Amino acid sequence: MGGSSLTVIEPIRRIRLYQGIVQQIEGLLEKGDLRPGDQLPPERQLAEQFQVSRASVREALRTLELLGIVETRAGGGTFVRRTSPDDLARPLTSLMSRGHSLADVIEFRGLIEPAIAALAAERIAQPQLAELAEIFAAQERKVAASEPYADEDTRFHEVIGEASRNELLTTMLGVVWDVMRESREQWLQTNQRAHSSLDAHRRILAALGAHDSEAARRAAAEHIKAVGEGILRLIGGSKT
Repeated sequence: MGGSSLTVIEPIRRIRLYQGIVQQIEGLLEKGDLRPGDQLPPERQLAEQFQVSRASVREALRTLELLGIVETRAGGGTFVRRTSPDDLARPLTSLMSRGHSLADVIEFRGLIEPAIAALAAERIAQPQLAELAEIFAAQERKVAASEPYADEDTRFHEVIGEASRNELLTTMLGVVWDVMRESREQWLQTNQRAHSSLDAHRRILAALGAHDSEAARRAAAEHIKAVGEGILRLIGGSKT
């Protein structure tokens, strides 16, 4: 029985050791002592600095690579990666695309997009308001001519995202839109829906122009709720 306990204790000690190295390297990044593009010292030197075995250093570097914090280059050496929003988007897209109902994804959009609209109302600049007005006018012309307007619809929401000045929120929203792309395209096909979209965008644009966060949040929430309910009726709540 005692031998059984000992076999459990040893792996835990090893895990804590390499996790300690990972945490210290993450701490150096947070403080700015390590920056994207910097090369880490060789394994042997790291082992001496951390006073651990080279096996523990290798385990820590493997973990950091899986987390996307460092990369091993073909010419040799381990470097701190230059991160981008895509680093977050890839795993999120995978997570949302597997095993989650469309209803869950729509509900998530209903939580995040009104928050983005509220931030945009506070932070939007005049050039972005002018661009939104142009996009809205183009959408209006296309609806009147019974032409597809998916590009204008997408760009309208993208500009609002940019105006929120929160890259994390807009990256997450982009993931939601990628997962919902097919169902949105189906939804945007009829004329009645086109006029509903125009009315909603008109209200959102007015709230943004007035820099009224609550009105923007409310208009976006009503718009997304209506679209979400419509998509679910259309698709029948199928899996994404």
